[in-house]
Amino acid sequence: MDIFSGKTILITGGSSGIGLEMARQLSLQKARVIICGRSRQKLDDTIKRIPGIITVQCDLTKKDERNMLFDRISNDFPNLSVLVNNAGIVKRFFISETPNLEESIREELETNYIAPVILSQLFFPLLNKNKGMIVNVSSGLAYCPIFAEPNYCATKAALHSFSQSMRIEFAGKGVKVSEIFYPAVDTPFQQGHAPKFAISPEEAASMAIKGLNSGKNEIRIGKAKVIYFMSRFFPATILKLMSKAVIENAKILFDSK
Repeated sequence: MDIFSGKTILITGGSSGIGLEMARQLSLQKARVIICGRSRQKLDDTIKRIPGIITVQCDLTKKDERNMLFDRISNDFPNLSVLVNNAGIVKRFFISETPNLEESIREELETNYIAPVILSQLFFPLLNKNKGMIVNVSSGLAYCPIFAEPNYCATKAALHSFSQSMRIEFAGKGVKVSEIFYPAVDTPFQQGHAPKFAISPEEAASMAIKGLNSGKNEIRIGKAKVIYFMSRFFPATILKLMSKAVIENAKILFDSK
């Protein structure tokens, strides 16, 4: 079943990586897709790649720009029925060796957690009116952190917890809340250090959309299923294995070096 045909969908962080691929595939399913991103150049490049796509330049870490995005969408696209909170960033660092730690973690916190939470609240009345849905993009690392990305993992764990609360509250009001838990995906997000087992953005987006079409609340893709299972039944083991993998691939470790 294709639940997205004819729907109006907003994807944050939709000008690159998985967000871009989701936008492309949903456009092929006859959805009207709107994307937002910080880079005007990337948005313009996306217009050339995906006919009919609508773009809004927006920095989601800024309150005024979040409000601008909401005003633009609610005025121009009042039939919006799907919000995909996809935008995310990652910083790799050692906690003990990072000066100005508060500054270092703030951008991730604003982008990965605060922005999707506030956008969900802002767009709720519109989505409620249209009996729509919120899709929060998370990671298998919400279940088990890796020490080289401590704040990224923490923001995804926080978003997962908040999504569960939203799902319970919003269920009685006609708005569905789903989560997508990705494994490693070979996108610019990996900053050139994608592990060998990373899947393609095409595969990641296709599996996510398939899961959403099937009505799942939580969609775990690829190795994210393994991390979830291990974290529930063998938490110490999976934490050790994940840490070992990072150490063996030590070249990924540094923004701070």
